[in-house]
Amino acid sequence: MKHIFLLCALSLGFFMGNAQNKAVEDITADEIIATYLENIGGKDNWKALTAMRMEGKMAQMGMEFPGVVMQVPPNKQRIEVNIQGQQMIQAYDGETAWWINPFMGGADAQPMPAEMASEFTKEKFEDDFIDYAEKGHTVELLGEAEVDGVMTYEVKLTKKDGSEEFHYFDPEYMVPIMQKTILSEGQMKGQAVENYLSDYQEFEGLMIPTYIESKLGGATQFSMTVTKVELNPELDETLFAYPKGK
Repeated sequence: MKHIFLLCALSLGFFMGNAQNKAVEDITADEIIATYLENIGGKDNWKALTAMRMEGKMAQMGMEFPGVVMQVPPNKQRIEVNIQGQQMIQAYDGETAWWINPFMGGADAQPMPAEMASEFTKEKFEDDFIDYAEKGHTVELLGEAEVDGVMTYEVKLTKKDGSEEFHYFDPEYMVPIMQKTILSEGQMKGQAVENYLSDYQEFEGLMIPTYIESKLGGATQFSMTVTKVELNPELDETLFAYPKGK
C-alpha cells in the first residue's frame, strides 16, 4: 500500500539485532532486500497474510478526517474516508476500479476516472521485493542518496511491466524511509511522487510504518497516521465488488 514523512524514531529494540551500516561498495541490492524482509518480520510471515485492515487519521488540503484501508491478496483494496459527514469510497475488486464520491457525482458507485484507476490498480497486497525475481522484477543498487539529511541506499526496482520505482533504505536499520515513482501519464506526467515512511511499529511480529506522507512535485498532497492495524481479519468480498446496478 502505498500514499513525506517527518522521520520519527524507529523501534530500536526490534531492529537492533540486524543493525548495520556498511559502505555502499561492501553491500549488494540482494543483501539489502534480504535484511529488509527479515527486519520487517520475515518473508514467510508476510506471505501468510490473508488480509489487512488499517484505521487512521488522514490529512489533505488543511483538513483532517478519519479513514479505513482494507486489502486482500492479490490486489483487492478499499479505502473509506469520512469528510464532513460524507463518506467517500475508493475500491478495486481485481477487475474494476470504482468509487463513490459525494462531492463529484452523488452517492452512486461510478467507475474510477481512468488516470486515477491506472495508478490505483497497480497496487499489490504483497511487497514487490518478496520473491522479486520470480515475479520477473529486477533490482539495482544505484549508490547512496540523501533523504531529509539521512544518507540512504538507493535501490531501483524495475518491474516486469517495465515500470520503475526508487526505494531509499536507512543504512542502519535497512527499512525504506522513502519511495519514489515518476508519473507516466496524465497532466502530471513526468513529476515525481514521493512517499515517505516512518514511525515503524510492531503488529503481531510484523513491522509497519504508521506515518505516511505523500508529495507530488515536492509539495505535500496527503498524509496518514495509522492508529490501528488488524492482520488477517475476515473481510467480506462484497466490500470490494463494484455494486453494479445500484
